[in-house]
Amino acid sequence: MTTTPDLARPVRLPRRSRQGIVMGMDGWQLTFLTAAAVTVLVAVNRFGPPGLLYSAPIYLALGGTAVATIHGISAPRMGGLWVMKQIRHATGATEQRFRPERRELVGTLNLPGVRASIQFWDVNDVACLYNPHERTVSVTAELEVQGFLMHDTPDRYDLAQQWAQVLASFTQRSGVKRVTLQERTLPTTIRAAREHYDTVRVRRELDAATPVGENYEEVMNGSERFAVAHRNYLTFTLDLIALGPQLKSLGGGKDAIQTLAYLEARNLADALRAAKVSVRKWLSPRDVAALARVSFDPEFAPVVQNRDDTHTGVDPVALGPMHLEEPRGKNGVVYTDSGVHTTMWVHEWPRSDAPVGFVAPVVFARHPHTGEAVTHIFSLVLTPVPVSKALKRIRDEKKVWRGNEKLRAKRGADGSAADAADWDALEKQEQEIVAGHGEFRYGAYLTVTAPDEERLDQALAGMRNALSRAGMEAQILYCQQAEALMVNALPVGLGMK
Repeated sequence: MTTTPDLARPVRLPRRSRQGIVMGMDGWQLTFLTAAAVTVLVAVNRFGPPGLLYSAPIYLALGGTAVATIHGISAPRMGGLWVMKQIRHATGATEQRFRPERRELVGTLNLPGVRASIQFWDVNDVACLYNPHERTVSVTAELEVQGFLMHDTPDRYDLAQQWAQVLASFTQRSGVKRVTLQERTLPTTIRAAREHYDTVRVRRELDAATPVGENYEEVMNGSERFAVAHRNYLTFTLDLIALGPQLKSLGGGKDAIQTLAYLEARNLADALRAAKVSVRKWLSPRDVAALARVSFDPEFAPVVQNRDDTHTGVDPVALGPMHLEEPRGKNGVVYTDSGVHTTMWVHEWPRSDAPVGFVAPVVFARHPHTGEAVTHIFSLVLTPVPVSKALKRIRDEKKVWRGNEKLRAKRGADGSAADAADWDALEKQEQEIVAGHGEFRYGAYLTVTAPDEERLDQALAGMRNALSRAGMEAQILYCQQAEALMVNALPVGLGMK
């Protein structure tokens, strides 16, 4: 007897646990509470009962800060991020200007911080990006998903099932450091439509000055600002430390890393092809540089898009921003060449039944006033977790949950529905792992870009509307916008720490 699968495939993603270390508090909050308790203890031992009154301003401030939140983040943690940003301001680390005439070390790129040491290797026209600090190498593919959201429900179900098998295979092998899925939406041109119109007009000897010709030209001019491109990318990052034996068998050194990366790229292409996801092309160093260049300088996009096939991409020398600044007093934005950016972290996923393709509102988000597409980069960073570590993590979180339950019982407080949902989520995750499914630690980041802050506010309003329709919630990564932009703009397999 066969069962008919639920083609709608509704899923309910588990909520993010809020149990914390103790009673839902993180390490920063516990540190402040400990400092408040130490203050009370020292004051009472030194001055007796009046010490409670003398030290009240100190321990009340520490305790109040420990339980307060700012923009959904604990106040102590937000305070630490703010202090670090002020230190960066004082040391001039929040602004960078690229000077082409300045001498640069061989092998470095125009990128801020330690990322300048990332090396681009061209292996048979495939960009292998070597990160010497993490000891990783990454390759990036542009995917051809053939209009997933345009497929019928049975086709979507089939594609999702096969794609899940590809992801599950990453957790069953060592050496996969990170898998990054990206969807990039940016304005484009209608050059292809204009060239087709000119070709037809010349071949058929049509007069462009006729009312029909003028009307067609007016329609094309009016539609130019609504033209938008959606591109999907997959970045595969390998852990060279875990793959040490394989590198040794290949002879070691740079050549072995390049050979291994190229072989893994071919294996990944075969796996994707079996899942009915074709690789449109593997990005070359010029392609990777073009993606980053357009992210930092959106006004440069038409120049890149209108180049012919013999001059595609951008030289890696121009990879990074010519100007990058985290403005003082504005903790939620970062400026680059011709764009203003805000990066958000998606911290809540749909908790009600969601169909395959529930992120469609985010992909097709629009400005609420003008109706233009929101320029954005949506990244899903997946880190495979071995089965043993996944089970250990669940056991540890269960211990924390039980400890919190005992503390609530001592205080005479009843557990909430949110606490019960955390336990149910842990139980479900453990059952799925035992049944053979893999686990990923995942984080999603969403960068919204606009020419100025006024249009950025409109774009953020449109994106928040789209997130709410998709059942998702996001919060701005305050005081760490430059770091977050680098993670999203550079297709080099980076992740937030």
